[in-house]
Amino acid sequence: MFFWEEFLCLYSKDKLNFIGNSSSEKRSDNTEQINKLNEQCKCIYYFFHYDYEEDSFECNNEKYDLKSQTFVFLRVLDKNIPVILNITSMNLRLMGTLLFNIKKIGFKEVYCLYTEPLRYCKNINENEKEEFVDRFDLYKKFRGIDPIPGFLRANDDKLEEKWIAFLGFDGKRVEQINDRYKFADIVPIITLPSYKPGWQNYALQENIDIIKTIERKPEYIVANSFLSAYDYLEKLKNAYPR
Repeated sequence: MFFWEEFLCLYSKDKLNFIGNSSSEKRSDNTEQINKLNEQCKCIYYFFHYDYEEDSFECNNEKYDLKSQTFVFLRVLDKNIPVILNITSMNLRLMGTLLFNIKKIGFKEVYCLYTEPLRYCKNINENEKEEFVDRFDLYKKFRGIDPIPGFLRANDDKLEEKWIAFLGFDGKRVEQINDRYKFADIVPIITLPSYKPGWQNYALQENIDIIKTIERKPEYIVANSFLSAYDYLEKLKNAYPR
């Protein structure tokens, strides 16, 4: 994991494919990153506009079906040229499908760029009980639950699987997913240290209902190293081979 400035100093290739998405959030703007990259290499960029209703994306005035044509779009790129994927504010369904097909094609180098918000807004509602006033307001609305293509079937109602749930501020989403798929076994994960001191307590508070339901204490892994999550998943994979 690199900070953006470190990546710019360390990157030494002469070409790069940059994939970003359109968003109203200022932090997901691609212009500054592309300008910086163009100072030291040839940056070829692709902007995706994802349509949730049609489950498709548009790039360079061409429309692609997410399920059937993401692989077709990515396949024309040279897999020997590194890819940087700006996942800031990217729809999770789009992000998951892109990563699934990037791995399937076998790109040699893949980087993900994420810009942390300057601050999170809190949901101040005078009608709520006091214990709910301090919650972070992360979503304008819920659009329902759809599986990422290639990972789940749309008609799966009950999964005899372990669900490794990395818990954050989005407890409502966790409950909705569990209500939809009724996982046989749930392993809750809390990461430490949190990005800011005390934020792990918000994660516990937001997910206390699901933790009580499964009657299982959360597991804890290192937050500032993505390898800790990978190593934990590998350990579970080896402990429960299919």
